[in-house]
Amino acid sequence: MSSDPTEAESYSALFLDIVFRHGRKSTKTWPELLKEAKHKYSSSEVLPLRLGAEWWEDMKRDGMPISQQARFEAAATEYVMAQVQTVRCNEQLALKGKAPSLPDYITVRHVAVGAPLCIVASEYDLGIDLDIEILLDPLVQALQAAVRDHVAWINDILSFPKELRLGEVLNLVCLLPIHNNPCAASGLDPAAALNGNEGGRSSFGAAACRAWEMTASRHEECVGLASRIMDSPHLSANPNMEDYVRAICSIAAGNWAWSLKCNRYIDPPATSE
Repeated sequence: MSSDPTEAESYSALFLDIVFRHGRKSTKTWPELLKEAKHKYSSSEVLPLRLGAEWWEDMKRDGMPISQQARFEAAATEYVMAQVQTVRCNEQLALKGKAPSLPDYITVRHVAVGAPLCIVASEYDLGIDLDIEILLDPLVQALQAAVRDHVAWINDILSFPKELRLGEVLNLVCLLPIHNNPCAASGLDPAAALNGNEGGRSSFGAAACRAWEMTASRHEECVGLASRIMDSPHLSANPNMEDYVRAICSIAAGNWAWSLKCNRYIDPPATSE
């Protein structure tokens, strides 16, 4: 996705038009929209448009329930637009040195990380379609929120050293010191922290510890909420509830294991010449 917010929004709108048939050009078929896109975008940019449309058609043909389709489309739309919002935040940082507030960042990040999409997809993977009353239950909603945050914070913590070296500061670990001490925001220069600024390193070290505490708290919440859900007569009466709870908790555990190994978050080890 382009680092220019206008271009990113245009591309995202086209993606949603092609895949989900909504937006300003929804009267055209997705092959027609894709053909037009080839005149504007590179092959690497066109590929997600084509694969997204083909995949979504396959999901519908494979029997994804209508109610689940609607929830997945809503989650996918929020995910795509969260990427655009992330681009906007990065532009504000680059041009004005203005970081988003921690609450604003959290709101965007736990959608942009993709966990809500995975939570909806887990029903499809299990071959179930839970009633909306179950999904809106406060305990189920709280478990989903805990999983979302756990995924986001693990990714932020593990990617922080690599992102800091690249000068990318839209990260929980970078934003926590600013949130805790707004007056010191101008002193939290990532480059300075890398070049021997003890104050910067100290701030980031404390922030990393706080981020781990937040993640550990969310992990404990996942365990506690899973237990409370299965102890609830109303919820546990659903024959699919135990599998569902295991599945969405596995999103957090699986993301942790994957992020520890993935070069997207961890720099690959240096190779000797």
